[in-house]
Amino acid sequence: MKREGNKEINSKIAELFYEMADILEIKNVAWKPQAYRIAAQTLESLGENVEDVYVSGGIKELEELPGIGEGLAKKIIQYIEAGKIEEHEKLKKSIPAGIYEMMKIPGVGGKKASLFYNKLKIKDIKELESAAKRHKLIGLPGFKEKAEEKILEGIEIMKGEKGRILLREAEAIAKSIIHELKKLEEVEGAIPAGSLRRKKSTIGDIDIVVKTEKPEQVLKKFVKMNFVKDVLGAGKEKAIVITKQGIQADARVFTKEEFGAGLLYFTGDKGHNIWLRKIAIKKGWKLNEYGLFDKKTGKRIAGKSEEEIYRKLGISKVPKPEERIGEIKYS
Repeated sequence: MKREGNKEINSKIAELFYEMADILEIKNVAWKPQAYRIAAQTLESLGENVEDVYVSGGIKELEELPGIGEGLAKKIIQYIEAGKIEEHEKLKKSIPAGIYEMMKIPGVGGKKASLFYNKLKIKDIKELESAAKRHKLIGLPGFKEKAEEKILEGIEIMKGEKGRILLREAEAIAKSIIHELKKLEEVEGAIPAGSLRRKKSTIGDIDIVVKTEKPEQVLKKFVKMNFVKDVLGAGKEKAIVITKQGIQADARVFTKEEFGAGLLYFTGDKGHNIWLRKIAIKKGWKLNEYGLFDKKTGKRIAGKSEEEIYRKLGISKVPKPEERIGEIKYS
């Protein structure tokens, strides 16, 4: 049996549990969906490989994990030993294939897919798109025109952004990568950036900003980690790999003096970064991914943290990453 990466197996089982919860909701099954979601959250937050837990202590040790009873423990063992969960396969076949795909539309999930199916007999994405365009969703609990528009936007994302994954999946992969990076003695910190940090509904690739005083050593080790399938590039400041899940992951390295600036720059969005640079220019400064600098002297004014940079720019309230879209009005 081929062993998987430290937490990769945890995220895979968690993903199946989330799907099982969604399908059970569609079938109007009580309490079980919540039990699967609690178990999935336990696996996502577990600080070690669940396979190692099983190997060291058997089913009894699995049952000691929060929210994991005998039944769920047996399903975890099934995945460890066979690479699948029989109950998951049965549940997938118990609903129309179109509904299973509908669940994956950004902003839909199990609850809304259940609502569409049980109230309007909508069985696939094509029927859902037609219903939304004809305003048939308006009137359902919680559904007004704006909610209908978001459904159509989610369908367009699925049509036009192949190769992207849902936020929840990307967060699990990034968490696993960061867990591995933090094992390195050269790494002082690591945080996801880009659209993942801004919590976009779907993610094309994963950006990780790393704090280290030994950047080249970190990048050399990064490209050899067990989650890496292919290496697309590696230099002194950045390395790009394809993970075993087929997702591109970029690691960008910064010293402690630069880290905040790097995190700010690579979190974005582009419009927000341009706005911040304009503020810096008006003050006679320059802002880039390495810090905030005085243009005349070249002296670094800030860069260790995002908070420090915002404060120097006169922005007292640091916006959440998901709020960083162009100009922030409360500055």
